[in-house]
Amino acid sequence: MKAIASGNPAVLTLSEADAELQRLAVLRKNHADEQFLARRNLRELPETIQRLTNRLMQLENDRTTVTVHAASPIAIGGRDCRRDDVPTILGKRLDALPEKVSQPTRIPLGTYRGLGFGIVLDSSFAPEVHLEGATIRQATLSREHRGPRAVLNALERLAGSYGEQCEKARQELALAEGQFRDYEQRIGKPFAHEAYLTELTELRDRLKDSLSNAPAPEGEGRPSAAELAERIKALKAAHTIEAAPRRTLERLASVAEEPVTARARRRIRADAGRKDDLPPAEAMPSQPVVVEPATDPETPRRQAVDPKSRPDAPASRPKSSFREQLAHEKRRRPRQPTLF
Repeated sequence: MKAIASGNPAVLTLSEADAELQRLAVLRKNHADEQFLARRNLRELPETIQRLTNRLMQLENDRTTVTVHAASPIAIGGRDCRRDDVPTILGKRLDALPEKVSQPTRIPLGTYRGLGFGIVLDSSFAPEVHLEGATIRQATLSREHRGPRAVLNALERLAGSYGEQCEKARQELALAEGQFRDYEQRIGKPFAHEAYLTELTELRDRLKDSLSNAPAPEGEGRPSAAELAERIKALKAAHTIEAAPRRTLERLASVAEEPVTARARRRIRADAGRKDDLPPAEAMPSQPVVVEPATDPETPRRQAVDPKSRPDAPASRPKSSFREQLAHEKRRRPRQPTLF
């Protein structure tokens, strides 16, 4: 608008250069943020990789133990039990447990497929069954179902999910190692458009001084505003930059459910849009219409049929007074219920 008002296209070029510099500033800030995240993650990822490696090794060891002792009998209190006697013996041990505890308490019960098992009691939460080997894994019981059958089913689920847990740990380890390699490649890289940013900033400043008629330094010939505008256009054409990328987040944000207020407003806007598509009540014809050729260009082609002009039209009634119309309108209104 300033270029149109001034009649000088160089003003428009100056505005475009300012917008380009703003975009380059955003890109440089994103680059600085990525470098900061890369340095921090390179400090933290080795510990994460080591922890995941150890957990994968422990899960593999427990998986091997469970597989080797698949046919071993269940031991309760240090004594092997026959399969048919396990529910009875285990039920007696569960009945002897305290009803309430002041702090979380881990109570060992026996051995299941080569791994120790027991129950964790807590005053604030439901009891949990734990299966302990190189790692400790737990499964929550419901407050209503905490008998021997529920404990045995929980142990079976824990023992049968070692393969799934190993695969999950393996995927997390591969992801952490891939992130470490990626950050190693990014660290220390300079901003790719630094030279372009510097040159464009210099040309923009010179064009701005030229348009403001600022005096040039002594002994230095200053090009005209048109020449500077052409150089800026050529420089921009030689450097095509994609849109600014999204910032790299440290963690994936959980997707929250749409708030109730936002849903209500969205429905209101949708209903308003549907109502706008309908013709207004005033525009709907309340009388039969006929289409007649208009001889006068200002005469509308659709004209309402006058009821008096029809042969079967009833005799005209006398026009009611204002008081009669007001009384008729009050009778038509629905009466509002009151407390008295």
